[in-house]
Amino acid sequence: MEPDFRALQLIAEISLGIVGFSAILIALSRSKDGFSAPDTFRIQLLTYSAFGAMFCALIPFAIFSETGSIGMSWFAVSGMLFLYSCIGLSIFPKRVLNLRKHGYRDLFPVQIISIQIGILSMNAILSAMIMFDIIQVNKNGIYLLCLMFFIVQSTIAFIRTVFVRVE
Repeated sequence: MEPDFRALQLIAEISLGIVGFSAILIALSRSKDGFSAPDTFRIQLLTYSAFGAMFCALIPFAIFSETGSIGMSWFAVSGMLFLYSCIGLSIFPKRVLNLRKHGYRDLFPVQIISIQIGILSMNAILSAMIMFDIIQVNKNGIYLLCLMFFIVQSTIAFIRTVFVRVE
């Protein structure tokens, strides 16, 4: 079964909107001293997640139209999502734990860290299950769910960057 291209297009548009708002945020809130370490982390997580959702929503347009095999196409797109999620898992958990260690416990409560790491972990697990054909029914729905997780993560980071400030 091919992916729902209309849903993928909508996810790409929403992600692009989040990236655009974050660019405005960056331009308007930057002080002479630059961003604090927590704000830098949140902006990087926001853009990483939004770009992840956007690119992973656009990749199926190219892959599914070029390959003749639906199974191989699902393997390729879910493999890219898996790789992107694993890269995020190799970067962001260490950085947020380091920020907590350096006095920013209040800005990064365990609940928020759990959500952020959980989203990246769920995306890695679900995309691996699609890639290795463990999930055989509704691959489209699971793939879209993973992209929605990225949008939720970037939205949380955006809201926290705007409303939870470093003192």
